[in-house]
Amino acid sequence: MPDTRFPDFYVVGAAKAGTTSLVAMLSRHSQIYFPAEKEPHHFFLRDDVREWTIRDGRRTLPLARILPFWKESDYLGLYEEAGAGELRGDASTQYLVNETTASSICSVRDVARIIVILRDPVERAYSAWVHATARGEDGADFSTALDECEAGLRRTSFAIDYLAEGHYAEHLARYRLLFGDQVLVILFEELIAQPGEVVSTIQHFLGLRREPLVTDIREHRNRSVALGNPLVRGVRIMAKRLRRIAPRFLDRPLVRRPYEALLTRVGRKPARMSDADRMRLNAYYAARNRKLSEMIGKDLSHWSR
Repeated sequence: MPDTRFPDFYVVGAAKAGTTSLVAMLSRHSQIYFPAEKEPHHFFLRDDVREWTIRDGRRTLPLARILPFWKESDYLGLYEEAGAGELRGDASTQYLVNETTASSICSVRDVARIIVILRDPVERAYSAWVHATARGEDGADFSTALDECEAGLRRTSFAIDYLAEGHYAEHLARYRLLFGDQVLVILFEELIAQPGEVVSTIQHFLGLRREPLVTDIREHRNRSVALGNPLVRGVRIMAKRLRRIAPRFLDRPLVRRPYEALLTRVGRKPARMSDADRMRLNAYYAARNRKLSEMIGKDLSHWSR
């Protein structure tokens, strides 16, 4: 019998592919419950014994020290307020890339539904680097970061192994092997261009009552912005640390709105990726994208142009 204490469905990534916007839409459904902590990442460390680290400003820390919900009791506590008729969701974007996560989820909830959102891996990698830089999780320029990824120096560095995160066919195969047709694949472009259709598809996939959800999110949420001011970068890092300790506090409107307004005001649109880096990534992912296209039966020729 499945363990019903654990979430019913998982949005497993990819990171920087629209998961924040999707969760905002789905959260409006009367039969869905997401905890205040959108990305608990419990299953990332549940069965992975490697010594994962995360950069926090100038410090490099053990990941287990940073992720507050790696203990099962703390994780399940996030869902104590879910109603009896609500489907509980976990939207942790690093679940896709970790080799052990699919089997960890399956071991406790083999009837779970899995939602995967995929974005052009070239654009995704650059957006993830901009995001990590603003959060104090990466101090290298993008070209150097790619060199380190290709050399295998970031294999146990949380959320900054940008090349490996784009190995979509490899990651998706693990989930399909264990969950079969309980896996739904969505493209980032579909979510942005046709959010209503995507949400309708997900409602059907999850067996939910059809509800007309608001999908007109004009400004894509959680956009990556460059922060040039050291003071503002410091505020960003401190807010990230505060969220780990008291996630509900930062989600209060009186706190969240001024904080987001500050980032919007001082944040700037990131510089364009260099042509050299784009050409390098296009070549790196070309064969992998073709394999993924065959796997999911979707035309991906518009990626990496």
